[in-house]
Amino acid sequence: MPATTPPGAARHDPQMRFLELITRVTRGCAPDAPDNSGDDVAPEPEDLPGREGAPSPEYGPGEIPPGDPNVTGDLPVPLPSDLPQPPQSPPASADPEPLKEVPLTGIDECSGNEHAQRIRDAFKNTKTTSYQAMHRKLTGLDYPASRIHRMPNHAGAPRARLDLRFMGGNLALEVTGTSSGMNVEVFGVPETEDVKVTDVNREVL
Repeated sequence: MPATTPPGAARHDPQMRFLELITRVTRGCAPDAPDNSGDDVAPEPEDLPGREGAPSPEYGPGEIPPGDPNVTGDLPVPLPSDLPQPPQSPPASADPEPLKEVPLTGIDECSGNEHAQRIRDAFKNTKTTSYQAMHRKLTGLDYPASRIHRMPNHAGAPRARLDLRFMGGNLALEVTGTSSGMNVEVFGVPETEDVKVTDVNREVL
């Protein structure tokens, strides 16, 4: 951090607070996960298993690689009709396929349950009647506004989705206000950046 940054300024940065929160919850779900502080060095390609059994062929000057040379000593050139044809692209469909939930890994599922319980505890015995009140409290719990996405109300109650995808994860939460707290559901979203959590069709059980 630059010397000109006031002490404790990072605590006022929503992204930094979110990063600390995600790291803390993830480590709690994977206490035995290795860190990058060791002295392990990536193996060289020639040290990988199986490399010793596949030496690279070497050809000297004037030598011809294996094949069926023609009378002039050149390898035959395949005719265009002999070349494989490119695959045919599927016809474009009029309606795109609906986005579906994806399975969560064990760590994502554990982290999702921790976040869900954390939110339930914060909203316990609190009647949430507006999205604004929900949004304000969620940001106070270190979830950045950029990761809170409004959804249509459910039976008159405010509803939102939290995008908790991080480092290739699929974690998301759906939170709905109730008369005495907050209902929180954990689900999985494709990790690609062009997929929005609001576009995923939840499975109805």
